[in-house]
Amino acid sequence: MAGEVRLHCPNPDCGEPVSPEDRYCEACGGLVPAYTSRATGSARPAAAGREEGGSLAARDQARERVEIGLQGLAGISDRGLRRERNEDAVALAAIEALGARALVVCDGVSASAEPALASQAAADAALASLVAALEKGQPDPSRAMREAVAAAQLAVCAVPYGRDGMEGPPATTLVAALIWEGKATIGWVGDSRAYFVGDAEAWQLTHDDTWLEEATATESVGNGGSVLALRTHVLTRWLGRDQEAGPDPSVTTFLLPAEGFLLLCSDGLWNYAPTPDSVRQLVARFSNDAAPLPLAHALVEFARSLGGVDNVTVAVATV
Repeated sequence: MAGEVRLHCPNPDCGEPVSPEDRYCEACGGLVPAYTSRATGSARPAAAGREEGGSLAARDQARERVEIGLQGLAGISDRGLRRERNEDAVALAAIEALGARALVVCDGVSASAEPALASQAAADAALASLVAALEKGQPDPSRAMREAVAAAQLAVCAVPYGRDGMEGPPATTLVAALIWEGKATIGWVGDSRAYFVGDAEAWQLTHDDTWLEEATATESVGNGGSVLALRTHVLTRWLGRDQEAGPDPSVTTFLLPAEGFLLLCSDGLWNYAPTPDSVRQLVARFSNDAAPLPLAHALVEFARSLGGVDNVTVAVATV
């Protein structure tokens, strides 16, 4: 089901619809970033206890397939074929007056409470923070990215949840990109990834915050393939209130080559294309018309064709 582009209050406790002309949310009175100078897309579910479309089931159905297409960038988040609901989220913005673009992909931690709400709260908050920083003239993209991740952490911590189960508090991964003045500033926490894909080469711009990645980096993995397989996706950092001081995000700035694609994705895609070269081959196979939305479509369908075991989320920007 395609999700239409909608604007919502960035307050994680509110989330009420706002119009492009609004400066303040009529529901909570919170400040709304200057939507009039940008195009944005995000599909946000109602907060727990605030039922949208009549039921929580309707909320989940609305998120089964979300598609966002803006000038020069696109995003798709798909439930996949095996999961009961979509716990990923995607949010995009094109700040036309500045020639800047922002992309966010989040993957809710399934072992936590309300992972779908956590991922969407983080995506919305990070996007709103990045856009607000640009529109206020923030000259330091790395600082803006760190502030965006901090805003996402606060938003996830504000997600309400029941405490009667075995699940931990709401949690999610996050990867975000700010494209501005010929550079891409990437920030991340967890194992959602960012790639740059050119005609002949591709680079993974992030590293995974997982047990396996850190063990490999310290050369302490040793033998035992079954143990490694189990720990491949064991996160060492994430957004959520059980990260008491808030995780310190990884932030890097990449000088963009002349042309190519910046790609953000959840592990629902990269599980099937785990290396930069395999991602490059996929993009080369599907990017005939160099348009981001058809490319995002093709990448998601590729993952589904191989089983679609997990939720699949992709955000693509042309360079």
